[in-house]
Amino acid sequence: MALTVTGFANNSLSYKIATESNASDSLSSDIFGGGGTLYAIDFDNQSSNSAHLKLYLRSGTVTAGGNSGSEPDIMFKLAANKATTIQLPAGLAFSQLSFWVTDAAATSDTGDPGTVVVTFFCA
Repeated sequence: MALTVTGFANNSLSYKIATESNASDSLSSDIFGGGGTLYAIDFDNQSSNSAHLKLYLRSGTVTAGGNSGSEPDIMFKLAANKATTIQLPAGLAFSQLSFWVTDAAATSDTGDPGTVVVTFFCA
């Protein structure tokens, strides 16, 4: 995993962008270091497996997969070798944004889907 977070702020605009160039079943926890509003997600599944992006939007300890895994607040599925942009025009507030990507929908799944690139656009 190679998470990069950038941001910009001035009197009229404040935003943050986080890109994970190889998302997998490993947890990326509290990627912005606090709360914000999520406006869009670029989800690019470059693998031959389906990919399930699991988002946890609340504060607290998060565990990806296993029998004691945290239930994601939202999950998106993307077919193999597909890319999409998920737009949230009204925004989705979060107190902490954590995520993981697996090859199956079950919370307990720990299967690595292969190469998946995820970018979050937040304010």
